[in-house]
Formats: sequence, structure tokens, C-alpha cells
Amino acid sequence: MVRRGVCEETSRFFSKSNSVLDEIPLNIQDVSDAQQLVELDPKASKPSKPAAAPAKILFLDGVRGLAAILVVSQHSHEYLHDLDLGACAVDAFFVLSSFLLTMLFMKKSVRMLAQKASYRKWAFSLADYFSKRFFRVYPLFAVVVFLVWLLPFEQKKQYFLVKERGHFDLFKVLTFSFPHRYFVFWTLPLEISYYFCLPVFVLGVLNLRRFWWVPFLPLYTWIIYAGWHERRSSHSPLAPHFPTFLAGSMAAALFVKLDTWVKSTGFEFNKLQTLAVRVVEYAALALILSVCFRRNSHPGNPAEPTMFFHWVHDKEHEEGGFPFISVPVTLVIVIEMLLPSCISAMFEWSVLRYWGKISFSVYLLHSFVVFSDIYAKEPNMYYDRLFCRFGLILLLCTASYHLVEYPSQLLAQRITRALTEQEAKGPGSLTFPFDTKYRFFRAPHTTTQIA
Repeated sequence: MVRRGVCEETSRFFSKSNSVLDEIPLNIQDVSDAQQLVELDPKASKPSKPAAAPAKILFLDGVRGLAAILVVSQHSHEYLHDLDLGACAVDAFFVLSSFLLTMLFMKKSVRMLAQKASYRKWAFSLADYFSKRFFRVYPLFAVVVFLVWLLPFEQKKQYFLVKERGHFDLFKVLTFSFPHRYFVFWTLPLEISYYFCLPVFVLGVLNLRRFWWVPFLPLYTWIIYAGWHERRSSHSPLAPHFPTFLAGSMAAALFVKLDTWVKSTGFEFNKLQTLAVRVVEYAALALILSVCFRRNSHPGNPAEPTMFFHWVHDKEHEEGGFPFISVPVTLVIVIEMLLPSCISAMFEWSVLRYWGKISFSVYLLHSFVVFSDIYAKEPNMYYDRLFCRFGLILLLCTASYHLVEYPSQLLAQRITRALTEQEAKGPGSLTFPFDTKYRFFRAPHTTTQIA
């Protein structure tokens, strides 16, 4: 769905999208995850006329694209070098990944519980979920690791900051050994580890039925406390970054609940309610900007706020580390998905969405361009380097997407079809031990499924 309006064009959106979220084909980095929720029925009759294209969450693609650009800028040590926007971009990646996967898995779980799916079907569903996550992340990672392994030590040190000769062990890097998580590789084992936590979180929330909101209060308290008082940094294990992932999953659960309630009750925001929501959203956006746009400090000195947001309290002794933006970012995402405004329209720009499409390749491969010697280092060549860097990264990552990422997603889809066919051959009799008589577990009445 393309929105052509200004900030408050929302009534048209709600009038045309009573069943938006149950039919969303996500045009984002995790596009293959949307396809894992499809219950293909080969016997179903095809419609005589093509259905209108359902709505897409385009702006999340743009957010991912902006995050990829900020990572490149951070590692260039030339653009916005006095800010730590790369850390903010990594947190945005973590939040988007957990938010989208939780939303998709939760919606499918609700449908399967309503259908009283057997243990066998749940097992096939989880196998499909993990296979899609594996083929989304690991093939390109393995290709990059193998290419780096073939390089001489000088280039390993130049492109991936390998400090010791002979220290790049191919097997240990591929298996995510902690001392061998070079450069940007450190984030992948964190995301993969959280993939195993996500189904537990979703099924735990569903098992609480109407009291699903009770644990959210202490969890949000913990997330906010950890964000403001505990130090996080790159090349850390999952534990310090777990609240960031959890914030994305909790926001997804809140969105699914709110979206279901809005569609079931036919609720529409009036002008006063819209104004109140916008005040909260813009306050969260101001908080994000005030935290992100802080100059890097010298050791022992506190970070200084830039822009005009001096109301954010600084610690007496700045410890460095990642800024805390996960909660306000998820708040803005949920509001934009429920009540879109000019913010989401801005991120729907096709350029940002394309960078979001190839963002995983950008994240893994940009060092081959940013740290290379193919362009001049003179100060008067600043703009030459700017366009050369981003142009070469765009070409390299486009090729990587079509040669590695896209074929991997096609392979994952073939595995999905094979699992679906295998599951259909022998349905089990034991069902999942959740009582579906509660209205909470009833699947919403929609005419189409996620495609």
C-alpha cells in the first residue's frame, strides 16, 4: 500500500486495512519469514480475478536500510565520526529482527492453536522456522568467512581486523568461537542464539491467556533499568544485549494484541486520540535523537549532547558502550504500524528500502570497500571518496544479494514445500496442550492468509 499524504492521513489507511496484519507479505530483509507462515493448499481453487495487492510494511525496510548506511558511515571514520551511530544501528538491527520474527511466529502460533494442531505439525513448523533462519543468515556468512580465510594475513588484518598471524581458524570462525568473532561477525551468534529463545517467549505469552500482560510490567522495568545503568559494548555475549532483543519481541506481542483488538472492535482514532498518540510518538522520537546524537567523549569525560536535547541526564562518570534506544524505537514502530504518519512515509523512500533489502550483504561486505586503498586519501577528495565508497558498496552488495542471499532464500522455500508435503502425509493425533476455548486463541476471521 502506497500512502501519498501528509502526516495525518490515517483514516483512509484504517478504512482499507481491516485485515492488514494477517495478510502482510513483508518486503523486508526477513521476507522469507513471511512465507514460512503460508499454509499452502494445492487443491484450493484459484480466484478468477487477481486480488488487490495487500499492504506491506515498507517503512521497516527503510529503517533497516538507514541502519546499514549508518554502519558504513561509522566504520569509514570520516562521516559522522564524532558520533556513535553505528552502535545505534546495530541495536536497530536487533530490534527489527526480534520484532518481525516474533510477530510472524505469534500469528502462526495463534492459528495453529485455534486449529488444535498436533505435536507433529508443531514439530514441522519449528523445523521450517529454524531452516528459514539458517538459510537467511548462515550461507552468506560462510561465504564471507571462506573468502577472508583465503586472503593473506595483511589483508585479513586490513579488512577484518585480525590481529595475530595464523589466528584465523576457519572451523572456529564458522562455529562462532568467542575469540574468533572478528569485526562484524560478533552480532551473528547473538541473533542466532535469540532465534532459539523466541519460540519459548511466544508460547509462554500465549500460555498465559488473558493474563499475558502481567509479566510485561516487570520485564519492561528490567529492560529500562538495564538500558540506563548497565554497560553494553560490541563483541559481547548475548546476555548484555538480551534486553534489546526482548524489547523487540515484547513490542511485537503488544502490537499483535492491539491490532487484533482494533480490528475486532472496529475502533478508529478520533482527532483528540490521534493528537495524544502523536505527542507520545514525537516525544519518543526526540528521546531517540537526543541519545543517538551525542559526541564521542575522551576517556574520563562524559559524552556531550549535540543538537538541542540537553534535558537527557548524563551519568557522573560516562562508561561508554551502546546507547539505550530499544524501548523508544519499538514504541515508534508500534505507533507507526497502528497509526501511520509522515515518519513511516519518509522511510518508504525506495532508496532506503533497497538498502534495507541488501542490508545483510552491506553489513558483512562493506569493509572490503571502506578499508580498501582504491581511492585517494587527500582531504580535497572527500566527495570523491563519498560517492566512490557508497557506489562500490551498492554494486558489490547487489551482486552478493543475487548470487548468495536470494538463491539461499529460494532453497529455504523449497525446504518449506518439502516439509509441508511430508507433514501432510501423516497427521498426528496428539494436540498441543493449550485450551482453545478461550477467545484469545481463536484465529481472526479473515478471507486470506499471509502470502
